[in-house]
Amino acid sequence: MTAPEAQHSRDGDVQTQCPRRVIIADDDPTTLRILDRTLEKAGFLPTPVSSGTAVVENLSDEICAVILDIQMPGMSGLECLDYINRAYPDLSPIMLTASDEVSDAVYAMKHGAFDYIVKPFHAPQITALVAHAARSFEQTIRLRRTEESLKQARENEIYVASRIQQSLLLGRPPADFPGLEIAHLTIPSQSIDGDFYDFIRLDSESMDLVVADVMGKGIRAAFIGAALKSYFLRVVNETRLSTEGRVSIEPEEIVDSVYSHMIVQLEELESFVTLFYARFYPKRNRLTFVDCGHVRPLHLHHRTQSVTLLKGENMPLGFPEKKPFRQFSVSFEAEDVFLFYSDGLTETTNPDGEMFGEDRLIEFLKAHATDRPDALIAGVRQAITDFSGSSVFADDFTCIPVKIDANAVPLELLGRQEMEFDSRMDELQHVRRFIRMFGKKYMRRASDEPRIAGIELAAVELTTNIIRHAYENHPGHPIRLEAIAYPLEMTLSFYNRGTPFDPKHVPAPVLDGSKEGGMGVYIIEKSVDDITYFRNEYGENGARMLIRWY
Repeated sequence: MTAPEAQHSRDGDVQTQCPRRVIIADDDPTTLRILDRTLEKAGFLPTPVSSGTAVVENLSDEICAVILDIQMPGMSGLECLDYINRAYPDLSPIMLTASDEVSDAVYAMKHGAFDYIVKPFHAPQITALVAHAARSFEQTIRLRRTEESLKQARENEIYVASRIQQSLLLGRPPADFPGLEIAHLTIPSQSIDGDFYDFIRLDSESMDLVVADVMGKGIRAAFIGAALKSYFLRVVNETRLSTEGRVSIEPEEIVDSVYSHMIVQLEELESFVTLFYARFYPKRNRLTFVDCGHVRPLHLHHRTQSVTLLKGENMPLGFPEKKPFRQFSVSFEAEDVFLFYSDGLTETTNPDGEMFGEDRLIEFLKAHATDRPDALIAGVRQAITDFSGSSVFADDFTCIPVKIDANAVPLELLGRQEMEFDSRMDELQHVRRFIRMFGKKYMRRASDEPRIAGIELAAVELTTNIIRHAYENHPGHPIRLEAIAYPLEMTLSFYNRGTPFDPKHVPAPVLDGSKEGGMGVYIIEKSVDDITYFRNEYGENGARMLIRWY
C-alpha cells in the first residue's frame, strides 16, 4: 500500500483518508519541475509554486504535505513556515536547502519543520520523505479526532453527573415553613462533584437542613453523595414511622445512624464526607447542629450586626477513628441570618491567585444584612463573578441563606428566670426551691404537683452529675440555670464550663440495684419529655430539659 492510499481497519471500514495534495515551492524552475514529476509519478497531486506568497494562497485542509525552499523571493521559506505553524498547526513542512544553508534548515527543524533535504536530492529520497510526512499528518488528524471524541465523552459524563446532581443531590426548601425565609443557589463548575444539600420538614415546629461535600469529583463522588442523602432520608422516615409522626431523634443520632450505615462503603471507596446538619426550631428561637469538618456557616446577629461562626468538633464521615457525634445549640432572634455554603465559594480565586476567603464573605454579609435571602444569593453571585473576573468556576459552589422572619409570631413567652450557684452539694436545696417556685407559677393545676416533684428530682440528678463529673466535686465553679415558660411547655437549661458530658458513654442501669451506674441519667430521661446535651456559642456545656404541659 502506497502512502496516498486510504487506510483500512481490520473489519474493512475505511478510516481517515490522507489528502493527496502536496504543495511544492521553489524559485528554481528546474527544481520545481523535477519535484512535480517525481511526486506525480508517486501518486500525489502536486501544486508547484515559486514563492512563499503563492504557498499561503494555496493552503487548505486538503494539503497533506508541503515542501519549502528556504531561499525564495518575497516571503522566505522560514517566514512561510512560521505562518503555517500558526494557521495550519497539523502540517509540518519539509525544508529544501542548498548545501551551505544547513544551519537554516536546523533552525527550521527546531521551529516545527518535519525534516529537511539538501540539494541535489534523489527522487526516492523525496518520495519516501513526503510519504512519511503524509502518514504523520494522517496520524495527527486521527489523534485530534480521538481527542475530540474523548472530549465529547467527558462532556457527556459531566451532563449525566449534572443531571444526577439536579435530580438527586440538590433539594428544594419548603416554601411555607413559618418563621423561616430560605433561598438556595448552586453554580455548577466544569467538573462534577458530590456536593449535596436537602431540606427535611420534620413536623410543624422544626426543619432540618443538611449540607455535605464528598471528597473527589466525577460521577463516583456524585453517586456517593446520592447514597448518603438517601440514608439521611431513610433514617428520618424510619423514625417518623416508629414514633407515629412525632420526631424525637436528635441530629447527632441521625448522623450517627447514617455513619453506621455508610462507614464500610466509604472505607472501601477510600472516600470521606464533610457535612453540617442543622435543625431549626423557629418557635423556640434555637438552632441545634452537628458539624463534621464542614466549612463554617455564618450567623449574622441582626441586633448587634456581628457575625459568629458555627463550628463543632466532629471528624468527617469516613474517618475510622470515630468518636461519638456531638451536637451544639445556639439561639437566634428575629431577622438573624444563617449562611450555609460550600468551600467552592470561598476558594474562588481572582487572576492573581488570591482566594475570595471567609473574611470577604463575612464583610459581604454584614453589608447586606437587611437583604432578603433571594437578594443575598444574587449579590453573592455577582460578588464572586466580579472578584474572579469570570462566570465559570473551577469548583461547584453552594450558597443557602436562611433568614429568621421578622413577621413570624414566635411562641409566646410566659416567663423567664435565671439563677447562678456554686458547684457544691448544699446548693441543691436552692435549685429545688427555684424550680418549685417557677413551676407553681406556671403549672397551676392541682394535678401538676406530682409533675413538679418529678422535675425537681430530674434537676437534682442533673446538677449532681455536673458537680461530680464536670467539676469533679471541686467547689468554686459556677453553674447557671435558666428557666423559660411557654403556653404549652417549659425548658430548664443548665450551663457549666467543666468536662463535657456524653450520655452515650453511660451504661444502661441495672434496676435491681446489683450494679451501679446509669441510674441518674435514667431518672432524668423518665422524669422529663426530652433532654438535650449541647455546647453553646460561648463555649459552655449545656443540658436542656423539656417539660410539656398535660
